[in-house]
Amino acid sequence: MLEIFIAVIHGLQKLFSLNVFSFMMIGILAGMFFGIVPGLGGITGMGMLLPFAFGMEPEAAFAFLLGMLAVVTQTDTIPAVLIGVPGTAAAQATYLDGFPMAKRGEAGRALSASYLASVMGTIVAMVVFIAFLPLIRTVLRSFASPEYFIMSLLGLFMVGLLSGTSIMRGLIAVGFGLIVSMIGFAPNTDYPRYIFGWHYLEGGVPLVPIALGLFAVPEAIDLLIRRGTIAESASSKGGVLRGLKDCIDNWWLIVKCGVIGCV
Repeated sequence: MLEIFIAVIHGLQKLFSLNVFSFMMIGILAGMFFGIVPGLGGITGMGMLLPFAFGMEPEAAFAFLLGMLAVVTQTDTIPAVLIGVPGTAAAQATYLDGFPMAKRGEAGRALSASYLASVMGTIVAMVVFIAFLPLIRTVLRSFASPEYFIMSLLGLFMVGLLSGTSIMRGLIAVGFGLIVSMIGFAPNTDYPRYIFGWHYLEGGVPLVPIALGLFAVPEAIDLLIRRGTIAESASSKGGVLRGLKDCIDNWWLIVKCGVIGCV
């Protein structure tokens, strides 16, 4: 355990050197862009920035790419709350509560609570990770296809169970999502599935048009019809401070969710 803390100290010394810190800030700015634009996300950002990482020192490359990935799932809150379009899949839950709050004029409160909860959850996950690093390495080495399958199945059932009051309706939605995900070439056989002669679907159903069609376009049409703003009521004062207070009042919930997210 002492070796881990010594490694953490050495890592922090490397991180705050001028070269590594500069590349981390550049990665953070790029990650903010990938998070705000709906449909891009961390995978797209990794694919676009990875060529720039070749030739860098290992410490600078890690800081550059991880700085980008770290903020993608924070800045995706902005479109989810303000315009009702989840920037990434991680912001779908934020959209369910954040966008209705924006309609009530509480966008500042939703953004503030989301950001502080994200920071606190990250700190909790970091502490858990450092404390259980020897055990985590053993568990990761034992993971294989059966374990990944069970984890995927657990995630699908969680989506179905937590999607609303009707469990059956949630499971039906999960099944429909699985069918949609099968559109395109099968990964192992390269056999086209459910494309019905449309070459556009050979790569699968694209996420960006679906997200825009389900969330952004209907909301934009509604705003044009109402000729107003997203907020249906006057903006509440002290929204940022109220969001901070919400996180402080529910700190134990954030700790529990941070541990679950780390696992």
